[in-house]
Amino acid sequence: MRLMWLTVLAFTLLLPIPALMAGKVTGTQQSSRLYTKSDPAASGGIHAKLVAFANPVKQVFAIDNGNPKLIYQGTVTEDGKEIQFTGLPVAIYDLVLVASDRFYEGCRLTRDPDTLTDRDRTNIAFTINKSVPFFNIKKIHRCEGTTGRNGKARCVLQEMRTKPVTLQDATTRTDIQVRSIKLAFLDDVGDIGWQMGRETREIVRTEVGPQDLKGLLPHCYLPVLGGIRVVDTDKDLGELNLMNGISASKE
Repeated sequence: MRLMWLTVLAFTLLLPIPALMAGKVTGTQQSSRLYTKSDPAASGGIHAKLVAFANPVKQVFAIDNGNPKLIYQGTVTEDGKEIQFTGLPVAIYDLVLVASDRFYEGCRLTRDPDTLTDRDRTNIAFTINKSVPFFNIKKIHRCEGTTGRNGKARCVLQEMRTKPVTLQDATTRTDIQVRSIKLAFLDDVGDIGWQMGRETREIVRTEVGPQDLKGLLPHCYLPVLGGIRVVDTDKDLGELNLMNGISASKE
């Protein structure tokens, strides 16, 4: 059965407002509302210089930790050495930085100590792996939460479609892949087990072309990218050494 990329997008995004970049290879046009517009009345912002990276960062996103449906896209200098966000309302933000060869994130997944058991993690992985069949490869990079009835968990995950992709005009492409980086939210509903609550919040979706790195991007967790409190001034994070990132998924 042929799946049309744009049709699938409507079902894989949790919120009615998400949007994605146009496909850089095929020119596939997508909704323009994935990212929250900066508030011209807000004087908060985030600025940082990036050092010690193999390939420059191309995209940067700030997620409102308390309301992750709000994701702001920042700017990156051409050399990938500085990032900037402006017009951010008062909130605590987690950053996600995407380069051509890996992605970095500092998402704070739980306010309480992580108490998930191995059984919880196995069941969470099962729930995620059976969701969104459009993507045939899925990887949970980090998952934290509370165990027990009414437990909650939040995960950073990546999904890939490596199978042929059918476009809007019904042509099928075998030379591209589709990559998605997401947050997933799950609830333990008792006898039923772990289920998607708010499902997922897509952070970025990329059309992977013939010249791009194929498959899942290596992942680096950088705690300094999380829990950034923004009030009414520009928050200068100074120099961020991206080589300090660690990978919970052992990449």
